[in-house]
Parts: sequence; structure tokens; C-alpha cells
Amino acid sequence: MSTTNLISKSLGDVLLESGNGTPDHISPKGSLYVDQDSGVAYQNKNNATAWAILNSVAYGEGYYQNNATQTTISTVNTWVAVGNTLIAGTNRGFSANTSTLVVLPGYDGKYEVRGDVTIEHVGGTPNFEVGLSINGAVPVAGTYNGNQVNATFTRQHIGFSTIANLVGGDTLQFGVRNITGTNNVIIRHAGLFIRKNG
Repeated sequence: MSTTNLISKSLGDVLLESGNGTPDHISPKGSLYVDQDSGVAYQNKNNATAWAILNSVAYGEGYYQNNATQTTISTVNTWVAVGNTLIAGTNRGFSANTSTLVVLPGYDGKYEVRGDVTIEHVGGTPNFEVGLSINGAVPVAGTYNGNQVNATFTRQHIGFSTIANLVGGDTLQFGVRNITGTNNVIIRHAGLFIRKNG
């Protein structure tokens, strides 16, 4: 909804404003506006109609448990997306969208991202690595970890932690690869936790 009932007070070169609806009006760069309907604060970015949400807190969580669906590994040492549906936990600044967490517009920043999964043996004695895929890209060094499963050790934990610069619209999901063969894997339990720290 466009801005209505706009009230502006001058603070020198900037304005302190309130009204109803998402801001779409022209104000000096740096001006502050509060939407009385939602309580969300915005800052003008360009001396025109570009407004950004002011956010100091953002966090996200997506998880699943007791999954029995195999992730297909067709090629050795090649990352594939884990397509299991994430259940949205408590989120501010994120939405769960099938197998991904999505950064909402206005929540750009530096985030701590932690992933924890339990892998389950399907066959062979494979070594798996699980990591963070941002916007469908393969996990980069420092964003993944690994473990081995076999007929004796049928379930193992893999965890990783990293810092990532994220912007609105970025997607985050798990990626997995078998570095020693083409055996499939079950990502039995998984949790993806994100917290803004800058």
C-alpha cells in the first residue's frame, strides 16, 4: 500500500516522518519514516523514492527430521542440491521456500550461518561432504565439512559454520557430494541456522 497520512518534521537536512503504508514518496537522503500500520522503520537512500528497511536484528531457521528420501549422487565428487523441504522455524528476515531459506528484501548484511545434518548409510563405504549452497552455487572452501558412513557406522553427524554476506533474494540450502563414489545418501535430519551479526 502506498504512503498515506504522511506527517513530516524537519531535522535540518533530513525529515522524521510517519504515515500509513510502505513509503513511496520523495524525501531527502537519510530521512527516516515509520509505517504506523506495521511499525517498520525505513531510511531514504537516494533523495527520491528509494527506501530501505532499518533492521538491526535478523535470524532464520529451517529444519527437517526423520527424512527417508535418498539424495541421488550420479557423479563422484560433484555437488548436488539437497531437495528436501525445510520446515520454517522462528524467522525474522527470512522465509522458508521448499528446500531453501530466502533472505527477505531489506535484510542485507553479514550473517553467521551454521548447518548440522545427520547422514544415513545407503550402500558402500562412501565419504560425504555437506555444505552451504548460496543461490545454487557449489559450497566454497570453509562452508562445508565431511564424514564417512558404512554398514557399521550407519549414521554420522556433519556440521559447518561460516560467515556470509547476504542480500535480499539470496537463497540458502544444503549441498552434498560423495567424494569417493556414486552411492546415494539420506540426509536424515538437518538444521540450517542464520543470525545477522553486521
